Amino acid sequence: MPFTPVQTFLGGLLLHFSTSSLLEDTGRVFGISGILNGAIFGTREPWQWATIGGLLAGPLIGLATGLQTYYPGNGLETIAHMGSGRLALAGALVGFGSRLGSGCTSGHMLCGVSRLSPRSIVATATFFTTAVLTAKLLPLNASPSSVVPAYTLQAPPTPTMFILASVLIGFKIAYSALRRYLLASSSTTLRLAPFFLLGTGFSLGLSISGMTDPSKVSGFLQLFNPRRFDPSLGVIMLSGVSPNAIHYARIKYTAKANFPWESWHVPTRKDIDWRLLFGSAIFGIGWGLQGLCPGPAIVSLGEVLVRSVIPGHNVPIEALTKVITFVGAMVVSMGVVSWV
Repeated sequence: MPFTPVQTFLGGLLLHFSTSSLLEDTGRVFGISGILNGAIFGTREPWQWATIGGLLAGPLIGLATGLQTYYPGNGLETIAHMGSGRLALAGALVGFGSRLGSGCTSGHMLCGVSRLSPRSIVATATFFTTAVLTAKLLPLNASPSSVVPAYTLQAPPTPTMFILASVLIGFKIAYSALRRYLLASSSTTLRLAPFFLLGTGFSLGLSISGMTDPSKVSGFLQLFNPRRFDPSLGVIMLSGVSPNAIHYARIKYTAKANFPWESWHVPTRKDIDWRLLFGSAIFGIGWGLQGLCPGPAIVSLGEVLVRSVIPGHNVPIEALTKVITFVGAMVVSMGVVSWV
């Protein structure tokens, strides 16, 4: 895949807004593996399901508005060309590792590193190391759409940049309006709306940035292959992690959620134990095998489900079965850790 800094930068800003707003308003960290595990095997709280619903709804908005035509790459096409056995193995390792290591790229990298959490810094360094080594030893087979050298810079036309920037601005306006309404409302059901909307924003941010396409993620992990190395994921550090760090530095001393019905849930653990190290290493191997982690996997599941029911947006059966294979293996392995 070619390097797409503009789309990735704008998508990263949407990831930043979604994660920082969730933290500031609800006091919760946007860790997708923890949310998914909690929704299925844990406390099964409504806010967890609302967030997952938002992640699944992102592709529907993309298809309904035509926004998907501006996404860099085609994640489903890449997934359709992957081997089922390798996908199942990668999904199992990602689920097992993220559950044992208490997080994945969203919780540890995007949210944890920005808070200077010692556990998240160590976990991120660990899973990046094992992912890069895995991508070197067992590289992902490129799909037909990824034969363009990754160092080829792809800048979108001005209308595309305007449209993507408008999505970001419109989303912020919509959330601000919802937030003001909720602060004046007593409806307990509507209090789930921020989780759904921010989950949708995170989903769109992943798609706009290209992070739902495993070939782009795998390209970043190809540090030892200049022709295939795609620095797009690194742009997320600039537009996602750095703004999150500035935001958290501003609010960390208040330690209070803005919504009065929520409380502060930010992790405070600083210990580095074997579960964190071993789990992060296992997660990195699974991530390096296929370039998929929980967030993009759930968004891809949402896309195949939407395309399966909306006329005119047929999804290849290979993509459908392989997305389900990865997500199924991921969820089952999470359950194994929860039950042991």
